[in-house]
Amino acid sequence: MSDVKIWYMTEEERLAYIKKNPIVPRPREKGDTFADIYSYKKTKKKPKGEY
Repeated sequence: MSDVKIWYMTEEERLAYIKKNPIVPRPREKGDTFADIYSYKKTKKKPKGEY
């Protein structure tokens, strides 16, 4: 495992970062929210001994 690095920013640095890298919302399609909520249950289980 690697070490966790904590970054400290001043308020001016934070605002400059947000200005440079704005959060752009993407358009969502209808029904997109819960499209894959059950996908983990549909995975095929492997028999014991197979990897």
